[in-house]
Amino acid sequence: MKFLNHLRRHFLLKKAQKSAYFFQFYEDVDLNRKVKETTFVVFDCEATDLNPKKAKLLSVGAVKVKNLELEISSSFYRLVKESEVKAAEIHGITKEDLEKYGRPPEEVIEDFLLYIKGSVLVGFYVKFDISLIEKYSLNIFNYPITNYKIDVFNLYKGNYPGQKSLEDMANEFGFSVKGRHIAIDDAYTTALIFLKLIYPYREEKLKSIPLFL
Repeated sequence: MKFLNHLRRHFLLKKAQKSAYFFQFYEDVDLNRKVKETTFVVFDCEATDLNPKKAKLLSVGAVKVKNLELEISSSFYRLVKESEVKAAEIHGITKEDLEKYGRPPEEVIEDFLLYIKGSVLVGFYVKFDISLIEKYSLNIFNYPITNYKIDVFNLYKGNYPGQKSLEDMANEFGFSVKGRHIAIDDAYTTALIFLKLIYPYREEKLKSIPLFL
């Protein structure tokens, strides 16, 4: 797995360096740094479809974890103005919300890429969210997502048996779940679970946890 990550990173960086925005968005992460010294960004996307190739981005919510503490004050939440209203309403987003608070996708993606610069991305079944964000990032900036990623479920299944939903995991750890299908609330819930699961690794080097690219 480490060799595959190394190989994929080589090709990812070659691809990213072709973007005129490479130096604006890229910052390396030291894999020899301790977990507790690493900046993580826990995020969630809401979309119009479960297929990232067809989906349009509705919203992005994220929260930073620094020194294994949540930085609520710097939370990230954006609505995307191109969103389809019918699909958006499933996620509690109204037409009025989009008209008042929605921003063009190019602004949302630029803000998000700057927000995650130099961090490790964290999510629940995060490959969908990564694929969706990267689709926009490549289309707008010709820039792939170069950050290392970690899936909360991969951390969980290494220590606990069975397939679990985000709600199941939250309940198991004693967290109340509210605002499901709202990106920032899901990101916050995922972050709480992540902190529980990552704590035993706090003194370990970052490269010792199940990262992927």
